[in-house]
Amino acid sequence: MKPYKELIRQAEELERDGELEKAAPLYEDALKQHPLEELPYTRLMIIYRKLMNYETELKIINKGLKAFQDHYDEKEEKQLKKHPKLEQLSKAFMKTTTGKTKSSYMYYPEPIPKWTLRKKTVEKKLGLS
Repeated sequence: MKPYKELIRQAEELERDGELEKAAPLYEDALKQHPLEELPYTRLMIIYRKLMNYETELKIINKGLKAFQDHYDEKEEKQLKKHPKLEQLSKAFMKTTTGKTKSSYMYYPEPIPKWTLRKKTVEKKLGLS
């Protein structure tokens, strides 16, 4: 398998030449090597949008959201386990502000909010919402 940077370079070149169907598999291979890199997900979303293949775009969005959300959830969990006082303060804050000890909403950094909005748009196009 080609190195990640080479896959990205070739995919970008193909994309510039308008060969979207040939670029997509290279971005997919890049994701297999580095599943927490934003670029391949974003380019695949754009490619499938241009091809009007909204079903596949939605699959890529869901795959990216899951990978990044799982990563941040795991990271938060590790931090809370390392610092029990932080977990205690976090629960106390949630109890004071929401009346609950567990949040149903966690702030996620980009690209998650952007992809979440795009997901809603694609679901509307597909008649899913």
